[in-house]
Amino acid sequence: MQPINNIEIPITKELQEFFTYRYQGQSSKLVDEFLKYLNTQKEAYEINKALHEVKIGRTRDIGNLLNEL
Repeated sequence: MQPINNIEIPITKELQEFFTYRYQGQSSKLVDEFLKYLNTQKEAYEINKALHEVKIGRTRDIGNLLNEL
């Protein structure tokens, strides 16, 4: 797998000015915060998916799992 050196994302002028102001000279901080955001979104998606599966009865009772152990 090749490392990603550049990512181009179209943004508004206001957003570009915000990034320049907030992350001036700290591009690694921007990348770190972006990756944290993506990870958080993934975790939120997984939690919501699990809750939905519980609501519709697609999960097994935890008691059954403990009994099997």
